[in-house]
Amino acid sequence: MECNEKISVLENYLSQSENYADSFKGEIYCIMGDFEEGNPMLAFFENLEDEKAIHQHIDSLTSRIVMKYDPEWESLRGYVRDYVENG
Repeated sequence: MECNEKISVLENYLSQSENYADSFKGEIYCIMGDFEEGNPMLAFFENLEDEKAIHQHIDSLTSRIVMKYDPEWESLRGYVRDYVENG
């Protein structure tokens, strides 16, 4: 899957909201910024080969936000950035 295809899959998936965890997708979308090749926030794409893997990565992130994110200790932007950079 080419990078531009991965970006399209990611943008489409982040625009879906079906439950509480999904409610964070809009914020993730804004935090990731420009959806263009070369954006360091999209570096995780290198390890993801298909649509299912992209969905699982975002599902894992939204699940972690629900379970572990504490807004009193860190910003959502920092939390997402740490997850994207370190997994």
